[in-house]
Amino acid sequence: MKVSVLTDEISQDPITAVELACDWGIRHLEIRELFGKRVPDDDPAARRTLLELLESYEVNVAAITPGLFKVPLSDKKAIDQHFSLRLPRSIEFAKSVGTNIIITFTPIAEGPHDERAIEGFEGLLGRSVDIAEREHITLALENEPICFAATGSATLKFARTVNREGLRVNWDPCNAHFVGEDIIDGYRCVRPLVSHVHLKDCVTDKRTGAKRYVAIGSGELGLAQQLKLLKEDGYGGYVTIETHFGPRVKGTKECFEGLKRLLASIGEGVQ
Repeated sequence: MKVSVLTDEISQDPITAVELACDWGIRHLEIRELFGKRVPDDDPAARRTLLELLESYEVNVAAITPGLFKVPLSDKKAIDQHFSLRLPRSIEFAKSVGTNIIITFTPIAEGPHDERAIEGFEGLLGRSVDIAEREHITLALENEPICFAATGSATLKFARTVNREGLRVNWDPCNAHFVGEDIIDGYRCVRPLVSHVHLKDCVTDKRTGAKRYVAIGSGELGLAQQLKLLKEDGYGGYVTIETHFGPRVKGTKECFEGLKRLLASIGEGVQ
């Protein structure tokens, strides 16, 4: 199975991140932040550094995640700016690093649902997909706890409403678990649309109910079953490690080792 890693989960310095990822045996990268700036808000020097690393280490970019539309639904100005400025700049960035997958979100949910505003965003998302498709880019909609598409079932609803071939799903089982959805039920909702996967794991404090992130395979999600279903479905995309706990280098290496063990348990290796 193709395993990638978010470089900023290792280090904000892509030189360090790429060197360590390659040393561990990871040949695919996902880009979210470079030197503390979320792409595509990087500077030319950071972009040149990244492109030089991709060539010198012979690694590729699986996807970029620019936080597209991850702003409050009520902030119409921000949503419009994401459509008119951030989307085209993200497409340009994706093409420059050789990936055709941009992860996107639905807006942040706050207060009572404004159905008319949601419908307006769905129309905007459809137009965004149309623009991306013309550039041979796929938008992968991520389920995110603070956003309207938090679960697999909610993500499917948005995808069906938008109804564009170029809108797929970035499935994150841990995000679904955070809002109480069974991860296998959620996956079964979106499985025909999944083109990218984020993996992390967590445990719940029995006293407080608070969740904290832990190494992949050492938490409560039961990710072996999720990976087994991906294998059975013939999933050919990337599985990206998203550590979310520190220390970053040690934590991400532990996540990779845990993921390798889970993959081995279902007869899979790391590509």
